[in-house]
Amino acid sequence: MPGIGWIVLGGGIGAFVLWRLLRPSLDGAVQRAIAGEDLQPIMEVLEKRSTSAQPTGYNHAIRRLWDSYQRPMALSLVRELAKNHGTSNIAQYWIKQVMVVEPALAKEGFSKEFLDTYFQPEVAAQCGPVG
Repeated sequence: MPGIGWIVLGGGIGAFVLWRLLRPSLDGAVQRAIAGEDLQPIMEVLEKRSTSAQPTGYNHAIRRLWDSYQRPMALSLVRELAKNHGTSNIAQYWIKQVMVVEPALAKEGFSKEFLDTYFQPEVAAQCGPVG
């Protein structure tokens, strides 16, 4: 019987490794988005994630775009995050971050209606320097 346990354990580990290798990579999607100047690769990967995992995925992708100085693309993804998960702390953090660090871009990309609908300054004020 102990041999069967090892086989089951090995099969489970193998299945997990295979799943991880075949799962669409968010980092790869960010690179494709930058190359094609289109958020669609990122959105496709995010839509395959569970609803509860999506805000973290958005945060990761936005951070990668932001740190690569793809700020207009990051702003577009922040708008999508707000539309899909507007009450999440990370959405509030990113709206505030864009407004503080890139005010001209925020003025261009966040309409008054958008801010009235999605921005919660009291929540954003509670977010630390990394969300």
